[in-house]
Amino acid sequence: MTFFLRFLGIDSPGSVDRVTDWLWRAAAPLPVWVVVLLAVTGLLAAGLNFLRHNIMTWRMRALLAGIRLTGVALLLLMLCQLELRLKLVRDLRPTVAVLTDTSASMGLRDAEGGSARLDAAREFAKGPLKELASRADVVRYNFNWRLEPDSSSAEPGHSTRLIDAVAETARRENDLRAIVVLTDGNDTTENHGELLAPMLAARGLPVFPVVFGSTNAPKLARVKISSAASYVRLGDELRLAATLSATDLGEQNVVVRLMEEGRPEPLETRENVHLGKEPVEIAFVIKPDREGERIYRVVVDGVKNAVSQSLQVADQHVSVINAKIRVLYLDIPRDERKILGQWLARDPVVDLATLTMLPKGGWYAQGALYHKNAGEGLPGAEADLHKYDVIILGDIPRSYFREGGDISETKMEWLAGFVSRRGGGLITLGGRSVYAAGQYQDSALARLAPFTIEATNDPQVSKPFRITPTVAGLSHPLMALEADPAANREAWFDLPTLDGCNRVGKVKPGASLLAVRDLKEGPIPLIAIQSVGKGQVLGLAIDTTWRWEMMRPAVGEDYFRKFWGSALRLLAPDPRIEPDRPQILHEQSSTAVGGTISLATRLVDSVYQPVRGADVRVKVKSPSGRITQYLPRDGRDSPGLYQYEITLDEPGDWQVSVTNKDKTVTEKITAGTGMEELDDPRANLSAMTEFAQATGGRAFPASDAGGLLKSLDLAPRRVSDTVVIAVWNLPLTMVLLIAMVCLDCWLRKRRGMV
Repeated sequence: MTFFLRFLGIDSPGSVDRVTDWLWRAAAPLPVWVVVLLAVTGLLAAGLNFLRHNIMTWRMRALLAGIRLTGVALLLLMLCQLELRLKLVRDLRPTVAVLTDTSASMGLRDAEGGSARLDAAREFAKGPLKELASRADVVRYNFNWRLEPDSSSAEPGHSTRLIDAVAETARRENDLRAIVVLTDGNDTTENHGELLAPMLAARGLPVFPVVFGSTNAPKLARVKISSAASYVRLGDELRLAATLSATDLGEQNVVVRLMEEGRPEPLETRENVHLGKEPVEIAFVIKPDREGERIYRVVVDGVKNAVSQSLQVADQHVSVINAKIRVLYLDIPRDERKILGQWLARDPVVDLATLTMLPKGGWYAQGALYHKNAGEGLPGAEADLHKYDVIILGDIPRSYFREGGDISETKMEWLAGFVSRRGGGLITLGGRSVYAAGQYQDSALARLAPFTIEATNDPQVSKPFRITPTVAGLSHPLMALEADPAANREAWFDLPTLDGCNRVGKVKPGASLLAVRDLKEGPIPLIAIQSVGKGQVLGLAIDTTWRWEMMRPAVGEDYFRKFWGSALRLLAPDPRIEPDRPQILHEQSSTAVGGTISLATRLVDSVYQPVRGADVRVKVKSPSGRITQYLPRDGRDSPGLYQYEITLDEPGDWQVSVTNKDKTVTEKITAGTGMEELDDPRANLSAMTEFAQATGGRAFPASDAGGLLKSLDLAPRRVSDTVVIAVWNLPLTMVLLIAMVCLDCWLRKRRGMV
């Protein structure tokens, strides 16, 4: 019967156990007169063989008549499009899907015999699961962040979306008996399948995970970047800190190297770094010698007994920008202005302009001004003020801001906008004509200051004193005279004394008090900092920091320069923010492949007001060269902020280019290898057991291959199947018709008849 069913064109005829019913029908029934006409024609054609003058034997005459009647019958069958409907009973082999986890954690070498988890899974598929192929139809897939056809060349990498892979397999394959998952049980998305399991159970599709790897914490050494800036100015120093940690590796010494991508030799090498139970922090100081995008890599070498080397490398993307800090310093002739101005002019990353208020009127300008000096001190146009990064306001009386009858103190209001909108830094110094001594209470400057300014009969406190940093101040980057906390504390208490200070009020909520002066009635604030809008304000109630420079010991660190250098660098805004220049905002420069990252472009005009309705064009280029374009728009609630999302569906470096007018900014976003799943890479047999049981399946350790094969239901499935065979359109039907015609012609010609 199998041979006959195969000729009828039935799929998998070997699976047919029996035919229970059949029915003939004409898909295009012919009129009765056509059938009668064809029948009569066939009889006449057959009857010609029995004419008297025919010289053939009666046996040959009957054979030719039968051939002609058969041919006419085949023609009639084809014209009426005869179909045969069969009802079959089949015994089908079960279909089982086998999914192999190829994520980053499968590269750990903690499987049986010290092999990698992925290698052990592949050996399991070739060995114990080989019997499965003889009893079932097996479809194979690999998965990490996405499901792909099985490939033995796939290397471990990227994040794991285990539950999503199971769900996708169930959608793709309609007739599955079971799903076998060769995995370590980790899912980066922390999806435990609570929603999927009931759906699979209702469908009768159990899942059987086989878990590879140790359920104990594996022996790992890892390095992470703990502190680093996203950009550094050309000529400045970049401090990069990395944390080394180990799990169950004992005590050993390793080598740590700082590399720069594109350079074969390390920038710095640290020998004999102790790796033990406690994390170790290593700091590097880098001074880039050229601008552009840089990737600095911290590499740990010489780690013994670790099951993976992938965590022993950490990258930091840094933009090296050729842009100095533009500082405008306004003060009166005094020692603080002289010493501070001289040092700032020597700082390699500071572009200093000073304006000195002369006793008899007018201003004396030095340095490179970014506005036209009309002898009025601060710029006469708000846009010119925003050309600077940091404003240092010395002992300038409040009356200056009211010159020319400007009772609204316009330039002081501009300073407020400079800080809050532009993101600029403002430093206010102590003196005889500032804060309460200068009647600055109820002014725009008082709103900006990190401490309150209140009228008092005793606005200044004289006599030499030693500054006292607060506990919070000693941990603030502005106050870091030394890297070591104990040495930093000693450095502050060893500084030369200062001479006098201003009396200011309490520190405002949200501000940070960094240093005080201790008095009998209690401490008064000396140094405080707070954020105002997008910028920061540093308030100093002192004006004799020059004593730290002029009275310091001949040998030792120059803490005056270190303090002021830190202050300017901390307060200076991001140099990548410019009027009409698109800025790409994002919280991370890399993410796991398959993830979606939210980006935004901020646009401001010359006074750093939001630019609405701009023609912003975004072009995204994938690692394979695929280009996608976006035309984002800002919203009513977020003027000047153009938001968009990108799904990183390819591993590698993505290029995001944003254009506004004639200015284009390009940044790189890396779709990485999903190393976040290695934060806890233990094999998760318990989670797989819970998920499998909820689907009606069972989880197994890699050593229990026999238990897996026994648990799988591989019995053939008996199903009823109805098939419709277009008999008229079978190749066999056409072959028979042609054969009948040819046979008739051949037999008649052989007998000498036309």
